[in-house]
Amino acid sequence: METNKYFLLIDVGTGSSRVGLAKSNGEIIDIEDVSNEYQEDSFGGTTIEASKFFQRLEEISQKLLNRHKVPISAITVSGARQTFFLVNRAKKLICGIPNIDNRGARFTGDFVNVSNQIMDSTARDISADFLAMKLVGLKHDHPDIFKDAYSFTSLSEVFALIFSNQLVIEPSQAVETQLFDVYDKKWDPKMLEVFELGGLAMPDLVSAGTALIIQNTDALRKYGITNSDCEFIVGGADTQLAMKAITSKTDSKTMYLVSGTTSPVCVRSESPEKYKESWLDLDLGGKAYVLEFNPGVTGLNYERAKRLLAADSSYFSIEETIHLENKPSVMASLTTQSFLPASGSEKKGGIFLSPPLSSSVQSHDLVAAVVYDIGFAISKKVMQLHKDTNRDYETIVACGGGMQSEIIPQIVADLTHKSVVIYKEYAQPSLMGCYTVISESLHGNVEPKTHVVDREYVPQQNETLMHAFEVWNEVGKALN
Repeated sequence: METNKYFLLIDVGTGSSRVGLAKSNGEIIDIEDVSNEYQEDSFGGTTIEASKFFQRLEEISQKLLNRHKVPISAITVSGARQTFFLVNRAKKLICGIPNIDNRGARFTGDFVNVSNQIMDSTARDISADFLAMKLVGLKHDHPDIFKDAYSFTSLSEVFALIFSNQLVIEPSQAVETQLFDVYDKKWDPKMLEVFELGGLAMPDLVSAGTALIIQNTDALRKYGITNSDCEFIVGGADTQLAMKAITSKTDSKTMYLVSGTTSPVCVRSESPEKYKESWLDLDLGGKAYVLEFNPGVTGLNYERAKRLLAADSSYFSIEETIHLENKPSVMASLTTQSFLPASGSEKKGGIFLSPPLSSSVQSHDLVAAVVYDIGFAISKKVMQLHKDTNRDYETIVACGGGMQSEIIPQIVADLTHKSVVIYKEYAQPSLMGCYTVISESLHGNVEPKTHVVDREYVPQQNETLMHAFEVWNEVGKALN
């Protein structure tokens, strides 16, 4: 019988990051977490100080491996999308630009006349979310930093640079730059000209599962790894890795909901399809496409609302007060992609009550409004996906920290008339995706495994909830 090997799985998110230790049989035996730190500048932009950022990851990795003292056979990384690191000609890290950096939003109006050209190549509207506009803003705000930038890499593949001295990027991350032709699946030099970034060199495209020799043994030690016979396996974007972890045997009839900071609703497609309300992504390796309908910020809203309004309450106690057969007393519209103004102006939102302010409204009701908002926003995207693709998707397989909620998946099931299925490994899907990538890299592709269902939410007939959704929809449209 083969002796268990051990894998180090690194999942770098937006708000926090984690390092997991897994056995080769798929068991994640321990995890360490750390919150991420960012720096804001006087222009309203956000950056990552690389040395401090990675030092915090090194510390939790050391802490984890000091507890277990096992040799590590392979390392792989899941990274939040739309976060990048700039490097100079010597391949040294300059700084990071996180997905929450919106400095480029001030300059999107300068590119309206070439918006069709950008859409035709990247399948995306001009946005401060993507690297191109982040760099346009950085070039304006910090020309001293920008002039030193030779190239870049993503939040997941920056570790290929750290461990293996390889400047590469996975296709699932390359599409987030708006410098990449999603149809031809290669870098588009015309986009570099459009955004006036012509001096920038592009990293090489490398597929998830590619094994790289670790050249920096000092980096291994910093992460607490004492053996040198360790490989770095290219990972990729967190959403696509999460989808890999929960892939159903009925993949073509399944929607995937990856609920964390945001809650993208995704399906795979063999051919490129573009709809108004979606992003066209690439799956791991770049062979298949992913259609993504994203309501934007969801879980982060829930976390912040709880911290602000009910800090001493548990999520469970808050949701105990929510009864879906009753009309909600408060309405919220706070998700970021649900109702976008056609004019491109700043999106507005808020919390709404029927006047006068009732004495019966409690802080829990305000948090409950955010819970409804999340469930409604996800449902709206599921409905839009179903309408646009005109395909019969049977179920929604959901995962991520947002699925700790007992209420949100039931709202989605009731409004979309589709069962929401949550597997046992739902809570750490990106880590499980990392494990799957390593396992396939070492042993070859395997058939989607049979998953154990943790919970299933069956659609219920709920006229009160449907009416509340319709009111929420009208409020959102009226705001923008």
